[in-house]
Amino acid sequence: MAKPVPRCVNIDWLEVYVLEDSQRYPCDADYFRRAGYFVKERDYGTRNYSQAFCIEDKHGDPWIEVRRAPQSSDTSFSGYVKESCNLRLVNRYCYSPTAIKDFTDFLLLHGYVFKHIFRIDLCYDFTRFDSGDDPETFAKRYICGRYRKINQAKIAIYGDDMWSQFEWQSLKWGNEKSMVSTKLYDKTLELKANKTDKTYIKYAWWNDGLIDHPIECYKLNDAGEKTYPHIWRIEFSMKSKARNWITIEFQGGKKVRKKRIPHRLDMFDTKEKMWQRFEELAFHYFRFKHKEYKNASAFILQKKQPPKKAVSCDGVPLVNSEITLELKRKYDCADKRLFNFNLDREFHQLDQLPKEVKKNRDDAILRRRLIMYQQSHPDPKLYNACQVLLDNLTRNEWLKLAEHNTHTDYVILQRALAMKLNHDERTVCEIIDALRDLLDGDSIF
Repeated sequence: MAKPVPRCVNIDWLEVYVLEDSQRYPCDADYFRRAGYFVKERDYGTRNYSQAFCIEDKHGDPWIEVRRAPQSSDTSFSGYVKESCNLRLVNRYCYSPTAIKDFTDFLLLHGYVFKHIFRIDLCYDFTRFDSGDDPETFAKRYICGRYRKINQAKIAIYGDDMWSQFEWQSLKWGNEKSMVSTKLYDKTLELKANKTDKTYIKYAWWNDGLIDHPIECYKLNDAGEKTYPHIWRIEFSMKSKARNWITIEFQGGKKVRKKRIPHRLDMFDTKEKMWQRFEELAFHYFRFKHKEYKNASAFILQKKQPPKKAVSCDGVPLVNSEITLELKRKYDCADKRLFNFNLDREFHQLDQLPKEVKKNRDDAILRRRLIMYQQSHPDPKLYNACQVLLDNLTRNEWLKLAEHNTHTDYVILQRALAMKLNHDERTVCEIIDALRDLLDGDSIF
């Protein structure tokens, strides 16, 4: 039995359009302060709204962004009413296993009238396709014309035009006005270039088996050697135009539309539903065909055979008509199989959400210099002194994964890593839960 391909699916952006409760209006920053929240206001609004502020969680971290009070002076926003507002869940909280529930509870608590999803991004992180194809190789072959995509004809390729070669970084299909846009890119490279260290994403990778170490981001191969995989992302961004899902049945090879299902938050409130939505989106928006020709065999045969010399009845040489390649209709070409959606799938929910923090480049530089100094000075006292500092830097990195930055969380995470490296078959969350149970019984230390 083939080993399941490690992958994880999550929400990466969640924003809704709602109306404020008429009895509570205005639900401005002062309203939420009176309700007991900490609020951080912006000095400026947006193109659509005059007010913008962020509601913080109980730990003082950004939680929900609020944009309200439409710019009534501009007639282009006449579709809004005074109660209109947009609420966006901060990126870190999108990776919570209870993101939809917590967001929905907040809307209900404050009487917001849900109108529609303004934008939701569903992301799928992986190292290889189910077919075994390497994502980078597949993308290069697509760019070179070996495959062709059906649906979403508009494409944008982002990268660097180097003298020796073109180094692409991401592919995007669709445009700003599209109901759904699709993106394929190397998420590992993006995180390295990002000014903030999104440790909660690395934690998700660790929990789902994409990596074996959430700080160093390595994966142990069958020989026990460290490898550093590039993790790729397919991202579907669904805009406000998407209002319904239509159930489809295949009858005699034909699609039959059955019923409409509202495009609402409960379509994404579990990992299983997220995977179902990804599967449905990928079937339509991430579908490729092999580029094939009607007369490929005759064309190849023509190239292999020497040209025939023919003359007319009056002795004038005749020019052979060259066979030119003619493309097949794309729907007549064979599918490029990338996914095997019939595989048994397991998705795991996150327990705690590491914070988004700015990268400390000074610590990285210090770490490198300490290692160099340690390796060049064999004196045990100097070696041990350097090791103390290195251990403390490592501890600080681990604490980024802990919700409350406590020594207890640090110990639990270290124990969880050790157990995973010792081939514990449980998920990271299951191990952490077991360790917390031991902690409650005073057995962990």
